[in-house]
Amino acid sequence: MSITLTNHDFLEIAPELFSTHSPRKIGNAKVLEEFGNIHFSYFNTGNGIAYGSFDGYFNDEVHLHSWEMEEQSFLYFNAGETLHFKSISDNRTFDIQPKSMMQGFIQKGLRSLGFYEKNKHYSSHSIVISRELVESFSKETMLAHPLSSAQHMFQIDDYAQMMHAQKILLNQIQNKHIFQGKLQELFVESKLLELVYCTFQKPYLHVKENFSLDDYKALHKAKEIVLNNLITPPSLKELSHLCALNEFKLKKGFKVLFGTTVYGMLHAHRLAEAKNLLEHNDMSVQEAALHVGYKSLSHFSKAFKECYGIFPIQLKKERKYFYNTSL
Repeated sequence: MSITLTNHDFLEIAPELFSTHSPRKIGNAKVLEEFGNIHFSYFNTGNGIAYGSFDGYFNDEVHLHSWEMEEQSFLYFNAGETLHFKSISDNRTFDIQPKSMMQGFIQKGLRSLGFYEKNKHYSSHSIVISRELVESFSKETMLAHPLSSAQHMFQIDDYAQMMHAQKILLNQIQNKHIFQGKLQELFVESKLLELVYCTFQKPYLHVKENFSLDDYKALHKAKEIVLNNLITPPSLKELSHLCALNEFKLKKGFKVLFGTTVYGMLHAHRLAEAKNLLEHNDMSVQEAALHVGYKSLSHFSKAFKECYGIFPIQLKKERKYFYNTSL
């Protein structure tokens, strides 16, 4: 048996939240508590950009019925389970896979359904952008379809794996609790605007560069090699040889395809692994740093602070505090 809810049920805490013409507002709350354990964070900048994050699960299968009230561009980042989606207006269905991002347009009057399975963990980030803003973007970026030329009520212009830079920014937004009040608001807005900028300025290999399908495969192989060798990574020369791609194409392609350098990705994944160790194990900061390949504790602490907005020792203290208060 399934339960059908509407976007008005879901956004009862702020019914006009995803109207890009609504006033500035930020907050978070548990929603639909009678149906599951669901946390919702939101931020409407008041300047044509609104953000919402969803994290949790439903106790029963849920069909979330949405009816859009205005035309807008959207960015959707899926950090949880596969979401099954149907555009009722266009009679089209598709799946949004984990760690993927989608960019497109919503026409006024779109009716859609999201299918949420029982007890599965769903986690997503949505950004909607006003018609006026996205039309200005289309004049300055590689955005192919301004809103007025959309062929469907729900139009997808890009669907791909999340870029490394997008993952970092989303993670920073999720860790906004390290700030309070207006400082938190300023922090979230700066990261949100950077995320929008990063996404709309994303270059495409098939448009800007002369990369073949074999080059694509080689770059993904290089990424896999790097992530499987966080502690003792190969040099650029060795990596180039292992994936059969010259160093120039390796460096340039990595930056374009993944939004970061080879070593930028390496360090980010080292930090993510270290954060996981500090949050879920009794390792010291120095042990965690060494475990992921950092020889310098000061270098590790500085890099961790730049990535997560908090020093690793502070993270350890917070974990200890929450652990003790739960006894």
